[in-house]
Order: sequence, then C-alpha cells, then structure tokens
Amino acid sequence: MDRSREAVDVMERNAMKERVLTPLGLGLLAPRQATRRHLRAGLSLDGFFDELNRRGVRYAVLRWFETLPDVEPGEDVDILVADEDLPLLQTLVRSHRVAPARQEFDVYSVTGLPGSDFRGIPYLSPALAARVLERAVLWRGRYRAPSPVDHFDSMAYHVVYHKGLRSGLPGEPGGRPAAGSPEHDYTSVLGDLAAGAGLSIRLTLDDLDAHLAGTGLRPPLDTLEKLAEDNPWLRDHLEDEFGPAHAGIPGLAVFVVREQAAGLIDRMRAELLREGWEPLATVPLTPEQAARVRARVRGGNWGAGPWAVGGGGPTAYVVAYDLAAVVDDGTGSTPDRVTAAKLAIRRRLLAGQPAEARFNPLHSSDNPRQALDYLDALEDPGLAAGLRTRVADLRATMTFPYPMVELLPSQRRRAVTAVVAHPEFGECVCKLFAPSARRFLERELRARTEFADLPEVPALLEAGSNWLLSPRYRDTRAHVRRSLPDGPHVQLTPRTSRALAGLARTLHDRGSYLLDLTPLNLMSDAGEGLKVIDWEFLQDLPDERPRLADSPTVVGRGARSPEADTPLGVSSYGDRVLTVFSPRVTGVPTRLLLGPATGPVALLAEPGMVLAWLLLVVRTAVKRSRTRGLRVARRTVRGVVARLERRGR
Repeated sequence: MDRSREAVDVMERNAMKERVLTPLGLGLLAPRQATRRHLRAGLSLDGFFDELNRRGVRYAVLRWFETLPDVEPGEDVDILVADEDLPLLQTLVRSHRVAPARQEFDVYSVTGLPGSDFRGIPYLSPALAARVLERAVLWRGRYRAPSPVDHFDSMAYHVVYHKGLRSGLPGEPGGRPAAGSPEHDYTSVLGDLAAGAGLSIRLTLDDLDAHLAGTGLRPPLDTLEKLAEDNPWLRDHLEDEFGPAHAGIPGLAVFVVREQAAGLIDRMRAELLREGWEPLATVPLTPEQAARVRARVRGGNWGAGPWAVGGGGPTAYVVAYDLAAVVDDGTGSTPDRVTAAKLAIRRRLLAGQPAEARFNPLHSSDNPRQALDYLDALEDPGLAAGLRTRVADLRATMTFPYPMVELLPSQRRRAVTAVVAHPEFGECVCKLFAPSARRFLERELRARTEFADLPEVPALLEAGSNWLLSPRYRDTRAHVRRSLPDGPHVQLTPRTSRALAGLARTLHDRGSYLLDLTPLNLMSDAGEGLKVIDWEFLQDLPDERPRLADSPTVVGRGARSPEADTPLGVSSYGDRVLTVFSPRVTGVPTRLLLGPATGPVALLAEPGMVLAWLLLVVRTAVKRSRTRGLRVARRTVRGVVARLERRGR
C-alpha cells in the first residue's frame, strides 16, 4: 500500500471516530459542514488530487489551477464536484471551527447540496456546472480543469454574478467599475481566456451577461435575485431588464407543489386560506411543463437538501394572492410574508411525521416578478392574462364602501380593517372580507344580531355584501391588570374575568362557542365598556354538548368536527390558544371562575396572578440564561481548541 493510500485510510478511521464522539455530547467540538474545507492532516495537495483521480471522482478545479501544486498564500482552491461524488471527496477535506494551517478549499456541488453551496444556492447554473464536469480536461496529467471555453464561461459567470463591479470590469461600455482594487486582474484574465478559446467578446458586465444568456448558461431569475442581494450592479440590471419586483401585481405568488406532496394539494389550498392567501388557480403540470420548471426554478436544484427524504420534482402550481396587498398602504405583501406562509404551511403539513420520513413539500416564488417568471415557464400566455384579470377583480371587490381614514393593524388573513368616514355615523370601523371568507363575515353578523343583547358584542351600524360597520371604540385598557412578561398577552382584572365567564356561560346555554377568545381580542371603551372585537370563530356546539368547563370557548381548542373552523395555532386535539380563562390570565382555577360563587374569585385573583407572573419571569430568565450559557460554553471551547491548534502547529 502506498503512503498516500495509507494516509487516506487513517483519515477515514479518524473521521469515523469523530462521528461516534459527536452524539455523546461533544457537539460543541463538532465542526459544522461548510463550503470552506481544509486538507486533512498528513495528505499533500498532489496526494489529494491523485486520490480523487484514483476514486474516479468527477470534479474540476475552477480557476487558478495553472500553478498547481503551488497556491498563492491566503488563496483557496475552488473545486466543483458531482453531487454523487461529494461523499468521496468529503473524506479528504474537513470543515473546522478553528482553521488549521493547511490548504483551504471551497467545495461546490452541482446542485448546491448542504455544505457545498454558495449562500444557499448552486455555485454555477445547472447547465454550466454539468458542462464543466462533462468536458473537463486533465491539466499536467493530474488536475482536472475546465476546457478552454468552459474556463472562460465559468470565469465570466464568477465575475458577472459573484463579483459584479468589484471585479474591476465596467457595467457597460464607457462605464466605471467600483472604486478600489479587485482581488485579481479579471479584465486581463478574461481577455487571455477569450483569446485562448477563440472568442471575441467585449469585456463589460452587460456583454458577458448577454453572452451567458445567449449560450443558455445564465441562471434562472430566482437564482439571479439571490445573487443580486450582494451584487448592486446585478440588482439594477435585473430591474432594468425585468422591471420592479412587484411586477405591477403586488401580492401575486406561485407555490410549487413537489411530487411527494401531490396528494396534499387541497390541504395546501386550505392552509393558504388560513395564512391569508386567496388561491387563484391550481395548475397540474404536464411532463413537458414539469421539465421546464425543473430546469428554471430553484436554480435547478430539486434534491432532498437537509430533509431525510427527497420531495421530488415539481408536479403542480398553486397560484395565490396575498390579501395584505389589496390596500396600497406600503405595508402590504412582502417577501417575508411569502416565506412565513410557506414555512408555516410546510410545518403543519409535516406535523406528526417522523423525522426520517420528512420531506420538503413545496417551494414558492419570493415576489411577483419571480411568480410571472414561473408562469412563463409553462408557455401558456392565457394563464397569466387570466390571473391578472382575477387579481384586478379581487382588488375591485376589496374596496371600502366609505372614505378610508386609517388602516388598523391586523394580520389580514381573512379581512382588512380600517377606520372610515361615514356620512351619518362619522368615524367608524369597517371590516372588509375577502371573497373566500364569506362564512367569517356571516359569523360576525350573527354575533351582532343574534347575540346583540350581550354587552360584550360590538354594535352593528351597517352591513354590505362583504363588509360590516361597527362603532369606533377607543381602548382605555381598563380590563388590563398587568402585562405578562416576554409576550403580548396581559392579565385581566377580576371584574373582567367574571364578565367573560358570564359571556361563556350564555354562549354555552345558547348552543354556541367562540374560539380565539384571547386577551388580544378585548377592548375597553370609556362609554361602552368591555368589548370582544373578533367573532369570526363563533360556531355551534355539537349535539352532545360538553360541560361548560370543557367548551371550546374555555379550553381554546376546536370542537372535534370536520366542519369546525380553527384559528392558526389551534387544532381539534392538541394545540390551543391562551384564552381569557387561563389561570395565568385570571389568577384562579378555571372551574372556580366558572362557578356560581364570585367572592373567592375576587379574593384569590390578585395573589394568583402575581404568582403566575413571577413564575413566567423566572421561566423566561432561565431560558435566556441557558441560551447565554450555551454561547459562553461554545466560545470557551473554541478558544481552547484554537490554543491547542496553535500549539500543535
């Protein structure tokens, strides 16, 4: 056995030891999997490449390979590797929390697998990466490198999309590059590579981008936008070419359903509604459309990623509109809302599945510009035109009946709420419901008519086909005893708690319940007193009524009925909201609060609330101290490791 092979065997045994030690509590010492790697101890750079070649690894050193095995001090070796060969390469290089004095590598896989990606995306476009590996040549009989044409194209890609003006190239003919000296003389390098490949291309960012687009090597729009986050030239370039991110249709998004989740499309539509998105169209993809979407969306990366099971390729689109965008107030739909909805839906779809069976069920566009690009991949112009009409109709429907004075804070999941100027009632509150939220409007109307005799129900001034008007109550917070720590909730005065207990009893006696009766949905007006301002989840009890103490109104958990609506964060079985009847809110046990005697409530409420408040303060402090302690422990361990590393050099 040669010495290089022997060194590799030793390193692989050491790697196994590290994997065994980590679960035993040495997670603080375990290196994170990262793009930046270091050559394993005991292996020379030439030995590394010899071993890659012996194993048949498909790789290519992307640039600066001409001087190998000599590498400039401080420079790393950028290496592209086929996805399936990444495990073979990973045994030869290692991620470190504290960098050792050994050769550095930046390792990139074709599809940007975890730990071999560029800021969460593939380093090169799928077409370019595949071509570089397919046509790689052996340099000096040892180092696999791109062919002359691929060397130019991959360098141009690096300059245009990774560096931008920092490369020293101008954006356009006659333009000026960014101030400062670039890391390398990319203008000369690209000029030499173009000459060697027999290419005649003007060396500006605009021209190189056009060349890559013309040869099919430019990345998709969603990838370009991620690259533009650190590339001002590219950001402006995309704006010039594709228009603004809102694309004239703020709120439009495409949710891409993956093959493993094909049976969950109806559930996804329902979850989108819960998150405040109006589904506009569901588009099953033909094989031809799926192939185009696979190449054009997600940077061509449809692998399993960090999930145990691969989600498969694209199988359908669900096109939706964000209700937050129906009113142009500057605070409507944002990429954060798209991401939040996607993550929340993904979490609920996978709830209850074991870790080893979890997969990524859906992807989404980040903004309307990307959404239109996703739709363009279907090559169905009529679809986009129809969606524009649907959005215009929806926005026309979602119009306040009277002049708007100010928008009121809300999640805008089913309705938008604003203060409007009424010719008779003056300033009042208008709640405007989305077309899909008709049943929620009907419940609000039911509360204001059937239960109008209850003092906690807001008055109904007027109603239309998709809106209702209530007086503008001014919150004095007279119902609040104190705020709970580390959150938006509050504790209630004993008088308020008793009033709400009476409300729950009346609803129960009349065969109804109200979910989402939380401290956040209360208001106290100086003239009208306590009001419950949200009645969207007013529903009927089942035929077999539970006891009052077990009513959904009290426990904050939905009735076990397929027809029952539940707010976000609530299920029919496990999850519940913090209701106004929680002992941490009232200071007394729920059964005592709901009982006939009122004296003990007034006597016990204050000490009970103080105790609950103190317990929450202690719990919050312990949680924060654990987090701080873990950070300190990590810093200490890293310092020790760094000193040991320096001592061993």
